[in-house]
Order: sequence, then C-alpha cells, then structure tokens
Amino acid sequence: MGEEGPTNAVKFTVRLFGPLAEKFGTNTLEFPLNVGATIRDLAGRLQIEGMLDNGLKVALNGEFCSPDVEIPDASEIAFLPPVSGG
Repeated sequence: MGEEGPTNAVKFTVRLFGPLAEKFGTNTLEFPLNVGATIRDLAGRLQIEGMLDNGLKVALNGEFCSPDVEIPDASEIAFLPPVSGG
C-alpha cells in the first residue's frame, strides 16, 4: 500500500500536429502505457495506426525513428502527418 501507480508503466508526452491536433482537439497528450510498448502500440491505442503506412512520421525525443521502437519512460513522441503542398 502507499505505492503511486503501477511500476510496470512508462509515462510520456505525445505531440500532435496538423490534422491530428484537430482530431484530438489538442496538440499534447500525456498518458501511461505498459513497459515495452512501442510507438506502433501507441498509434493503435490512439486509433491512428493505419496512418503509419500512409506517410505519418514519428519522432522520439526530436529524432525521426521507426514506429517499432520501444517507448522509454519520460520521453516525448511526435506524430507528424505528411505535408500536402499546393
């Protein structure tokens, strides 16, 4: 007793841009996932996993990475939709 939350979870910040920020009504989300979860798992939780195959880029702590990277605790993940030019 007296423990603060589960010890098998990582907490991180998610940054959303463009249409994703509009979809969620915010550009920043924070929530925990189980230790060992990947960015692809996070995308599934947000129901945007299909976008990973359609040009959605992901960055972990400011560096582009694969969606199959494990999420470290206290990190920042950015989802960057493809930019459409005109």
